[in-house]
Amino acid sequence: MRSTTRAAARLTALAVALATVAGLAAVGLPAPAQAAGETESAVTVAWAGGNDPEIQQHQPDHAALTSDGAGKDAGSGHWDDFRDLRVTVSQTRGLIDQAVTVTASGMAPTVVKPQQITNFLQVFQCWGDPAAADFARTCQWGAYDWAEVGGNASKLTGTFGSRDVLGRGGVTFRAVTGQVQEQVSVRDGAAEYVNNGLGRFFDPSSSNEQPFVPVRADGTATTSFTVQSAASQPYLGCGDGDSAAGSRCWLVVVPRGSHSNSLEDGTACGSSRYGEIVTKQVGTPLDPTQCTSWHDRVVVPLDFEDPYLRCPAGSAERRVVGSELVTEAISSWQPRLCGGDEGAAFGLTTNSGDLTRAQLLTGQVGMAAVSAPLTRETIGGTDPALLESADPGYAPLVNTALTIGFVAESPGSVLHRDLRLTPRLLAKLLTQSYAGDLPQLASSSVGESLGSRTVVSVLTDPEWAAVGNPTDFAGSLGWGAWVVVGPQGDDATRLLWQYVLADADARAFLEGEPDPWGMTVNPYYLPPGHAQAVGGGLDLLSQPLDTFPKADQTVSPDATEAKANYRGLQVDGTTYSPYSTSFAANASRIAHVDSKRVTVWDPQKFSGTNVGFWVSDGPQNPADTVAGRLILGPTSAASALTHGISSASLALPLPGRTAADTVGSAREFVAPDDASVAAAVAVQRDVEGTGVATPDPGALPAGAYPLATTVYAAVDLASTDLDQVARSEYAHLLDYAAGAGNVHTGQRGGLPEGYVPLTADQVAATRELAELLRTPASTAGGGTAPPVGGATVTVPTGSAAAPQASPPPEGAAAPQTGVSRSAAPVAERTPRVASPVGGVVGASLLAGAGGLLASPFLLRRRGTG
Repeated sequence: MRSTTRAAARLTALAVALATVAGLAAVGLPAPAQAAGETESAVTVAWAGGNDPEIQQHQPDHAALTSDGAGKDAGSGHWDDFRDLRVTVSQTRGLIDQAVTVTASGMAPTVVKPQQITNFLQVFQCWGDPAAADFARTCQWGAYDWAEVGGNASKLTGTFGSRDVLGRGGVTFRAVTGQVQEQVSVRDGAAEYVNNGLGRFFDPSSSNEQPFVPVRADGTATTSFTVQSAASQPYLGCGDGDSAAGSRCWLVVVPRGSHSNSLEDGTACGSSRYGEIVTKQVGTPLDPTQCTSWHDRVVVPLDFEDPYLRCPAGSAERRVVGSELVTEAISSWQPRLCGGDEGAAFGLTTNSGDLTRAQLLTGQVGMAAVSAPLTRETIGGTDPALLESADPGYAPLVNTALTIGFVAESPGSVLHRDLRLTPRLLAKLLTQSYAGDLPQLASSSVGESLGSRTVVSVLTDPEWAAVGNPTDFAGSLGWGAWVVVGPQGDDATRLLWQYVLADADARAFLEGEPDPWGMTVNPYYLPPGHAQAVGGGLDLLSQPLDTFPKADQTVSPDATEAKANYRGLQVDGTTYSPYSTSFAANASRIAHVDSKRVTVWDPQKFSGTNVGFWVSDGPQNPADTVAGRLILGPTSAASALTHGISSASLALPLPGRTAADTVGSAREFVAPDDASVAAAVAVQRDVEGTGVATPDPGALPAGAYPLATTVYAAVDLASTDLDQVARSEYAHLLDYAAGAGNVHTGQRGGLPEGYVPLTADQVAATRELAELLRTPASTAGGGTAPPVGGATVTVPTGSAAAPQASPPPEGAAAPQTGVSRSAAPVAERTPRVASPVGGVVGASLLAGAGGLLASPFLLRRRGTG
């Protein structure tokens, strides 16, 4: 019988199933890459046959397309198109929510021109039986509709305005739960509106379908494909032993060649049915009863790990609250942590650093994961007197980094794997200083800043080219390309602002000085009191923020036009480019090249009796080879690697200004990898009296990555809410982090991809705190470490060693509230008792519209509880 706790976790997963996938990975920080490399479970399938019998049994009989044994085509042209095609999937076993690389060779290059697109791949994930007649009904699509736009078939449209995507020519999706998609209608007087029905299952942001993967001039194609487990897409059910899918699902590649399809009677779709040239690709990749390419499919098995890994019955649940940067590490360790006398199921609740430190100080949590110690400046609105009675202890958990992940594809599907960013370029992106980062949805827009913006996007900024970035993009491609996390705070976000403020060029720009080409900061972000500040300005200079505020108040269209044509609905900067709920969700969004930018009025979308809304136009069109694709934003190193996205090289901050001709040559650009992260960690600044070292982006040596950081486990050794059993179980976590969990193994239990091993000194510090925790609480303090607070520690205000609490952006909820000891609830604990059910669940969930983390441990939303 299934565990009741597991069932509860699955219900939670179902509730957030439409969230975007995030996940885990396995070994060290490699050089920036777009997709994962091959593993021992890589599989290659030859389209023409002759594969291993275990693989061949799942393939259609493509040899039937020949007329004899000499390899002559039977007349369809498809044998000639695909007989040399070979498809490789980089990993097919031990899968979680992650990216795999799909490569292909042996096809003619893609041709994109009016009325004709030929030679490309379409990729799906399916849950059913490949031998079943209705296998196609179990394949997830929903990313785009194959349709003409303005008579030009070189583009693919999003789903919102078209119904064909629902069935791909007649096929309706059947979920692993047995549900089928249905359209829903509503009447408004005499008018009836019908929605697209996909909301029950997936949409362009949550589907992993790739309807257009181009073939390069050398006949090869490569794409990073995000596979989805049952935790992130319950309607596929992959890896859930209790679902119809079980542990095995399928990756299906449908090639589209230079010959179009035919109907069941052999009639060519291109000429006889539509009166068009035969080479035009028409018809569905799925429906076997219509004009279809389904018989050309290649099928690859995908074997998933159970996303609901469980600890033994009766295991205690222990909460760890704090930094998202430790997520993948604890996820990897959890299956090895819940055995033995000190084992427990560790649940991670992500929270802002200031709020997390306040919760630890007031006894609401037993262990915090933070990148800065408890000081008067880092505990938000908490009574600083509580520091006097606290005895904080710190232990390094992981060394990792924040990165700027990106996908950059210039015209002709040329993929770029290295971008260079300066602190000033990031300052421009962070302050909505490009015109394209503000809503301009109709013939009118309102806002004091929009008219003053002289540079449309980062791609048209002369600084972008001056530092060596590619310049063959369409300028409009950069509109809304910058995506961020929010609105909650995070220590990692504060580190990014510290990096920006450590550079002379960036500080001068934020103070209102023009860059060498005359561009100035968005006036909403000018310092308060500045003559040109709009809306009162925003203080970005006195202390690093821990949020990404969106202060610009531009709205579009204006009130008159909105009332006349759009039900009075206007779009502001936050709606136009919405926040992601986590760094992992941001990585998933980048991997999908989905800025979620709201630019389209959909008259068919409704909620209740309200019809017509401003909506996102979906992921950037992969078939738009004229403009290309671009998206970038902050994410964790582990999430970037999980999703197969590249990470930008960042310039080391400079104390002096640069000129137009020296902005690139005067700087060193450093990419995140094992060596550069370790180099930065080695020079972190010790915060006196705490045992914590924090980043100092302004004092980095050559070759050090600027956004490297250490995440520490923090406990209050003087806490009366931490009983001895809890102390022992937290000590067990620290022992593992300093031992087996500190080694790259490529498997669950080891140090995952995106982390650099702790140094010998860090390991010693972690083991020391573990021993202190095992010491009975009455003697734990014992003078081993001075309490932090009051006059015990001297930390200069605004120093890199002591990140500051920051005010929330105007109009946003405060990231923390004043708390005191009397208001703090006792930390929760699940008793270690015998249980008749299967065990404690190990499913991690980060609920929200922007993303879902699928990891084998409990992960809750940010909050105070």
